[in-house]
Amino acid sequence: MLSFKPIEAENIPILSKYFPYQSYRTCDYTIAGIFMWRKFFYSEYAVYQNVLLFKVTYINGMVAFTLPVGIGPIDEAFGQLEDYAQQNGLSLAFCTVPKEGIAVLEKRYGDKITYSENRDWFDYLYSAKDMQTFAGRRFSGQRNHINKFKKTYPNYRYVPIDGQNIDRVIEFFSKYSEDHVKENPIAKEEAFRAKEILSYFESFGLLGGYIEVDDQIVAFSIGEIVGDTLFVHIEKALKEYEGSYQVIVKEFAAHTANEKVIYINREEDIGDLGLRTSKLSYHPVQILDKYFVKVES
Repeated sequence: MLSFKPIEAENIPILSKYFPYQSYRTCDYTIAGIFMWRKFFYSEYAVYQNVLLFKVTYINGMVAFTLPVGIGPIDEAFGQLEDYAQQNGLSLAFCTVPKEGIAVLEKRYGDKITYSENRDWFDYLYSAKDMQTFAGRRFSGQRNHINKFKKTYPNYRYVPIDGQNIDRVIEFFSKYSEDHVKENPIAKEEAFRAKEILSYFESFGLLGGYIEVDDQIVAFSIGEIVGDTLFVHIEKALKEYEGSYQVIVKEFAAHTANEKVIYINREEDIGDLGLRTSKLSYHPVQILDKYFVKVES
C-alpha cells in the first residue's frame, strides 16, 4: 500500500523532477505552489514506480488526490490510489483537476464521476509577449501607469534577485506584510509561506527580480519556469509608488521569460474581487478551470 509522507524543504528537489511530465500549465505542479500551500491543504506525497502522487485535504474538507504524473505506469498508480482509498475508508476523489484532466478520469471511470468547480481557484494564463511589451490598445492603461512611474522615478532600476541580495527582499517583504496583508486566513497563510519560501530561493532554484528607487525596494516578483510557462508565485509592490505593479509585471516578464516561454501564469485570485479585477485587466489569453472530481463506488 502507498505510504504518504509530509512535504518538507528537503523533499522539493526530488518532487520537482516530476513536474515537467505534465503539461496542464496550472500552478499545482510547481515548486512554490506545492511548498507554500502544503500546510494549508495538509499535503503529503508518495512515489510509486516513478509516478508522483499527492494526497491533500481540499478546501471543501475532503481528502483527495491529484492526478498522477511521471514516467512510470500511470494506470497502475491510479489502481494504487483506489486501493489506498478503499483500505482507509475514503471516498475516491481528485482535486485541482485541469479541464484536460477530466478526459483522463472519464476514460478510466466513465459515468461514475461527478465534478464541481470553484472559480476562486482558477489560474490566469497570459501571453508572455503581452506581458513583456504591453503593446496595443488593450494595454494603454498599463503603459500609462508605467510612463508615469518612469517620469516620477527616472532613476529606477530592475535588479535580478540572487543569493547576494535575497536578504534585502526578505527584509522588504517583512515590513510590507505588517501593513499590507489582508485580515483573512488565506491571505495570512500566503504571506507567512511566501516569507518562508524566500529563504529557500537559491536551494529551490527560483527566479526573481525587484524594482529599486533611490536604493529602496518598491516591488518584487518571484517565480519559476516549468515547460513553456513562467509561473509568478509572489508579486508585491508599494501602491504609493504609482505604477509600481505594472512596472514589476513588465520587467519581470522581460527579464525572466526566456525564448522557450510562451505563457505566464499569474495564478488564482482566491475570491478577492479587487485582485480579480486587476488580473482580468491584464487580458488573460485563458482562465484555467480546475475541478473537484468524485468517483462513485
